[in-house]
Amino acid sequence: MQWIKANSLIALSVIAPGALALGSGDRPAMARGTASVTAYDHIVLIMEENEGYPQIIGNPEAATMNALANAYGLATAYYGVGDPSAPNYVATLGGNTFGIADDNPYYTHVVDKPSLMSQLEQAGLTWKGYYQSMPYPGYRGYTFPGRANGIPDFDGLYSSKHNGVPYFKSIQTSATERAKMVPLETLIADLASPPNFMYIIPDQCHDMHGAPPWCLDSSNFGDAEDNQLVSVADQFVKTWVDTIMDAPFWSKGNNAIVITFDEGDDTAGCCDANPGTGQVATIVITSHGPRGLKDPTPYNHYSLLQTMQKAFGLGCLEFTCDTTNVTPMAPLFKAQ
Repeated sequence: MQWIKANSLIALSVIAPGALALGSGDRPAMARGTASVTAYDHIVLIMEENEGYPQIIGNPEAATMNALANAYGLATAYYGVGDPSAPNYVATLGGNTFGIADDNPYYTHVVDKPSLMSQLEQAGLTWKGYYQSMPYPGYRGYTFPGRANGIPDFDGLYSSKHNGVPYFKSIQTSATERAKMVPLETLIADLASPPNFMYIIPDQCHDMHGAPPWCLDSSNFGDAEDNQLVSVADQFVKTWVDTIMDAPFWSKGNNAIVITFDEGDDTAGCCDANPGTGQVATIVITSHGPRGLKDPTPYNHYSLLQTMQKAFGLGCLEFTCDTTNVTPMAPLFKAQ
């Protein structure tokens, strides 16, 4: 456990009781993947908020993300699929927005369809969601702490509108599945034997969204407020990417970290979602994949889900089955 002790300092500001560790349930890498996408053992997805591609790439306030984009892989034509936030999170896990077009509480939108989580379960693979500022495992509230709206604005830190997992009926109706949604600091212990799919969601002070009174509210690109939110989120990315890449599992087999954003600020789109909701920066960091790759292929959240499905040897869902218009991000995940 020497590694965990050495890295435990990063969690001091968010420590909460109830941390749990699960085994990875790994299968051999060769049992997964397809002819077009390399098999992967572990994939980490980190989702940020509300900044378009030009607001991140080339922005000195996002120094870490730009360094990672230059060193590893960057999708230069990647787009959101829905508006506002919630449909993008749901689509990334289910292959469709399922008609969701608001940020209302997840329990008002019961998606009785398969998801990446249920696919992983059926394949004998493991998943877990890690949420900054979630108070305890399996939390079923809409936001925490405080209320989600009102005058004056009083936003929560954790917000379920930025969590695609609980929208699915298979999660809502199962205490066992809900228990796989845990506070972020649980990841420290879990990295000793991580699940195959790790879904990391920063709170609204660390995802560029903003959450008064806990931190600044969102503002216009280039404003002091926006620069501060971008800088804080960039440091969050640095902390957790460094921690994951320092973990013992990272150099063993094929592993990836994907950093993307829910949506941009226009109607640009592709891949069964055109109009979409704008171009966003999507960075792919791999343990043994390409270095310095800029991939101009049109992609969106359906493409990312399709890629993860293929990397784990799973079937398709909804728009990920449309292989004519939705293509996997194979170049960014190709192992060297």
